[in-house]
Amino acid sequence: MNSHSSISVIIPTRNRLESLNRVLLSIAKQTHVPKEIIIVDSSDNPLTLEQLAVQNRIQIIHSKPSVCLQRNIGIEQSTSDYVFLCDDDIELPEKYLEELLVHLEKHPKTIVVSGLVYEQQNNQWHYAEKKKSFWKLLYASFFGLSVWSEIKKDDFSRNRLTQRFISNYLKKGNRIAKSGWPIVIDYKNPFFSTPVYSLMASLVRKDKIKNVRFESAFYENGIGDNYDFLIEMDSKVTVIPSLKVLHHEEKINRVPNEKAYRHRIHALHFIMLKHQRFQKVHLGYLLWSLIGKSLIFLIKGQLKLVYYNFEAIARILSNHPLYKVDH
Repeated sequence: MNSHSSISVIIPTRNRLESLNRVLLSIAKQTHVPKEIIIVDSSDNPLTLEQLAVQNRIQIIHSKPSVCLQRNIGIEQSTSDYVFLCDDDIELPEKYLEELLVHLEKHPKTIVVSGLVYEQQNNQWHYAEKKKSFWKLLYASFFGLSVWSEIKKDDFSRNRLTQRFISNYLKKGNRIAKSGWPIVIDYKNPFFSTPVYSLMASLVRKDKIKNVRFESAFYENGIGDNYDFLIEMDSKVTVIPSLKVLHHEEKINRVPNEKAYRHRIHALHFIMLKHQRFQKVHLGYLLWSLIGKSLIFLIKGQLKLVYYNFEAIARILSNHPLYKVDH
């Protein structure tokens, strides 16, 4: 590893002092010491250096609330070879930055690298959704739905037709479905790549994002921002499963799941209108996927989510997106 390679840590935050301090302590323990830590704060009561558990090499910039705007400000102010995009509610192993940097320097064509993000469910840490049954996977395939679940042939029946379907599904790898929803099913070691992944703990080559910024049109919590940023960057994310990122999902300022789902649909609609890789036919596939999702929500009695789907369908058919595309 080049010991002269420098890293700027960028942390957007809002009203999460306790969570932010946990992140800062995690960064302070890193074996590769970052050149600077840029905190872009939009708290109701602006942060001061004295409130922070770590105060060395820290710059605080105040901003209006917008995760995308805050990240952009941090990127513009950074002065290092690499930018570490860091959420304010994660926890990292001590060699995290060092290992990410080693990977990027060994693989010069890789632009962005991350560890595997774990979230807590029922007091246990998980890196993906629970295993999909064959019929749920078949349903997801038919309607072009998102799948975030590790798929292995041995987890399914040895029936010839079942195995053939699973083989074909796996052969396509991690990808973006025609409907626009991400499919992340291959978590192989020592690393894998995927076109869509969280950037909450990712190291990026600064020179590759000179003209790339997070989309400020999105909701202030940034839902859909990672997807759009990666398309703008024209890059996949390399994920190293041995590097475990704990996402504590801080409740302060967290968008409720139903509301987050609504903004996720509208963000995808916006992305399809914005980027040339998507055509009108993809909007048709998105509509089809929303019908498939609505059937599931109806069965579960999640009527608000059904309403959000039909709201999105109406906006797609009338060409009236929630987020305005600036051509």
